[in-house]
Amino acid sequence: MRVVVQARMSSNRLPGKSLLPIGGIPAAILAALRVRNPRWHVVIATSDHPSDDPLVRAAEAFSVPSVRGPLDDVLGRFLIATHGLADDAVIVRLTGDNVLPDARLVGEAVDAFRQRGCAYLYTWSPALDVPYGLSVEVFRASALRQAAVHTASEADREHVTPWIWRNYGRTLHRPRALPRGYGRLRCTIDTLDDYLRVEKAFAYAPDPRAAHWIDLCRRLALDPATPRATVPAKDVGGATHGTLVLGTAQLGMAYGIANRTGEPREDEATAIVREAVAHGVTHIDTARAYGRSEGRIGQVLAQGVASGVHVVTKLVPMDEVADDSPAGQVRARVDASVFRSCRELRLHRIPTVLVHRAGDRIRWKGAAWQRLKELRHGGVIGRIGVSAERPSEVVEALADADVGHVQFPFNILDWRWQEAGIVEALARRPEAVVHVRSALLQGLLASPDPALWRRVAPDQGEGVLCALEHMRRVLGRESLLDLALAYVRGHPWLHGVVVGVERVEQLRLLVRLFCKPALTRDQIEWVERRRARVPKRLLNPSLWPR
Repeated sequence: MRVVVQARMSSNRLPGKSLLPIGGIPAAILAALRVRNPRWHVVIATSDHPSDDPLVRAAEAFSVPSVRGPLDDVLGRFLIATHGLADDAVIVRLTGDNVLPDARLVGEAVDAFRQRGCAYLYTWSPALDVPYGLSVEVFRASALRQAAVHTASEADREHVTPWIWRNYGRTLHRPRALPRGYGRLRCTIDTLDDYLRVEKAFAYAPDPRAAHWIDLCRRLALDPATPRATVPAKDVGGATHGTLVLGTAQLGMAYGIANRTGEPREDEATAIVREAVAHGVTHIDTARAYGRSEGRIGQVLAQGVASGVHVVTKLVPMDEVADDSPAGQVRARVDASVFRSCRELRLHRIPTVLVHRAGDRIRWKGAAWQRLKELRHGGVIGRIGVSAERPSEVVEALADADVGHVQFPFNILDWRWQEAGIVEALARRPEAVVHVRSALLQGLLASPDPALWRRVAPDQGEGVLCALEHMRRVLGRESLLDLALAYVRGHPWLHGVVVGVERVEQLRLLVRLFCKPALTRDQIEWVERRRARVPKRLLNPSLWPR
């Protein structure tokens, strides 16, 4: 058996973090020392790049064995670190920025792996209510070698195990001593704030090498900076996806019929993004058309407090570009939009870019879409996708294998999606990320104000409001806002609900409501049998009376 701790100095978000001291010991070295045990051999796997020379010297100073391999092929490094092991030998994968796992936790995970006879075991998943960073992966040398032969994917080679669990399946193990509710804790070191929090937890330990992982978790739980709750998350293709997606139209302009405060101040906008990330938001939705939104998000990203956040932005709407415009002109407009987003967001690579109009995917003989595919291939963009308005647009987009992300309006009044075969279309594309917006119809669905409803729908507004209030009382929801969110969250096919706020207090309320149970399938069907078939103009804010 071998425990391999991967580490490097060239972290993009917190360079040099492997040598940040915790209790006087460099972090990556401490991660290795904490898992030492006579039952197994521990080795640090780092790169052969000169930037990792100090890490190797630190390992030598603490008598921790190390091996070196390709900087950009971590799977290749693991092959070197496990060379000579029998095919049935057990391998444990740890990372040098997760310093809480200790020999007790590793032993528990390995014992569970052997007892359950599985091919791959992991101690962390959004479904397990386990702190982020309390991660132990267990597999056999044969599976690692199979992965090395069969995958050339950059993501697979970087993260080592995706090919293994895709092909052999995943067995999840929740540490036995872990109290419920600890999934809100963050144990990893990805940002300076993370480091300060983890270092503070270890400060109480006489010997950081011997501190029990559960005692360290308890210290983190007592830290005033630790949020009392985090939004529920889903596992989407092996990545964590918070179910609340922070919508940021409000951060760049006055937006929403129920918005009474206008665009937030700079400090408030920054606080909203920071607070969202602290409470488990993993995705932020923006667009070139959202005024100062991208720039404000970029300011927070540059501070390093939002590491790992996945930004979804949209191309500038190109309504004024004629259908017969030359391809070169269209491509130039796409480039201008994407690279302006890169500048404003302060990102070299944008995780997801959508066309703001679904029809732009096929307009101009596909020139804009082709350019997005080229930028994706060149590493400027991760996923590409479509922001749609109508069900037919979503179904058509999902038929395109290059569409990796769809976003569309969906709420408790919107009957169109129930009739459009959306669920069947999504089932054919399980790898596509699905976000829904307009869950609150610009705040209308959260408002009990009859005057606001009459303003939007003079003939039907008050009747719809009365029906929603009746549903709220029968279903025992605390507010119209709670009802609207619980309905949308109850649909298992979506990954995230885009909701915007103007104030930090609104965000905290959203987090609390997202932690409540969603409507059940039976409750959703009850709502759908009783809701009125409202006219389409009520479902589209652009058609509301001005």
